[in-house]
Amino acid sequence: MFRKIAEGDIFHTTQALAASGPRTAILPDGNLICTFMLNSRGGANDFMPMVSYSKDGYHWSESKQIWPELAGKKSYFASVRSMADSRISIAGMWFSIEKPGESFWSDEVGGMKENQLAFSISEDGYNFPFPRGVELPYYGSAEQPGGMLGDADGTLTMIYAPYPTIEQHGKTDTCCMVMMQSKDGGKTFTGSKFAQVPPPSEYAESWIVRLTDGRLMVSTWQTASENSNQYLLSSDDGATFSGPFAQPFRGQSTGMCAWKDNTVLIAYNQRKTSPVGVWLAMERPDESGVHLLENEPVWLAQAATLGESSGDFDQWTDFSFGEPHVTVLPDDTFLVTLWYQQGDKKGIRYIHLQREAKAL
Repeated sequence: MFRKIAEGDIFHTTQALAASGPRTAILPDGNLICTFMLNSRGGANDFMPMVSYSKDGYHWSESKQIWPELAGKKSYFASVRSMADSRISIAGMWFSIEKPGESFWSDEVGGMKENQLAFSISEDGYNFPFPRGVELPYYGSAEQPGGMLGDADGTLTMIYAPYPTIEQHGKTDTCCMVMMQSKDGGKTFTGSKFAQVPPPSEYAESWIVRLTDGRLMVSTWQTASENSNQYLLSSDDGATFSGPFAQPFRGQSTGMCAWKDNTVLIAYNQRKTSPVGVWLAMERPDESGVHLLENEPVWLAQAATLGESSGDFDQWTDFSFGEPHVTVLPDDTFLVTLWYQQGDKKGIRYIHLQREAKAL
């Protein structure tokens, strides 16, 4: 089971702003970094990446914009990750801004504005060069919440779920995920489709990690499947994948982190089953099953939504919390982050956890 050590805010505000996508990572100097986005309202195409730092995980610096020069030009949803060579990446998806107040999402088409992938790599986690855009290899929009995997040999990997576009300039294959890999430090990327399934189908919230034995694991949310939370495994660096296999839980929006002994931690939202809030699962996955070690709530919400909606995905602008992420700290404790709006309080929340040994 998980025991809560501490809980608090990394960022809070009373302004009419929406916070989203909090992710944390450990810097080369041992400090912690948390990135998240602010935009003017839920669904607005004006994501602005923010950053905060901490020496202990409890006291966080005042948040600031990472690239103020993006304002009004690019809407950038990006996630921080530690790389195997100790550098720090911030990567995700960015959209051009055509006019103030526009939305990046359309309920009518069930998709987003045309976009690109983008990334920035820092040596120290404090100084980030201006992001570099990456063209998509296939027509569509990229839904990319999980940042970039950076391996020890210099390989850079991003995966995304193809979404239909608002512009409708072509047909989008939504029955797959796409892997983007670079072997030259991000100068060029090669794209390939994987996890192809029959229509109707659409993936979302896809993450990729490398397990301690070298296998790649992808977690995803298959929105058209009864077994919506799924995972895939690869023993050949993504050339082929086994799966998708069903997870033993269902929850919107998942954030994944590899740990020791081929285990992974998956933080996810639970809006349908009580207790409502953020849950944390620990598992050791293989082709025979996930071998679930823990699965329990770690943060309880006052309410699943701001209004009276059902909490279904198509009502996402009414959600009152979401997008959890988990990081393993050097002392083998866990830091879970999420955005929340409960009553008149809103911002980015952290929960510091320790796993307790089960009694015999």
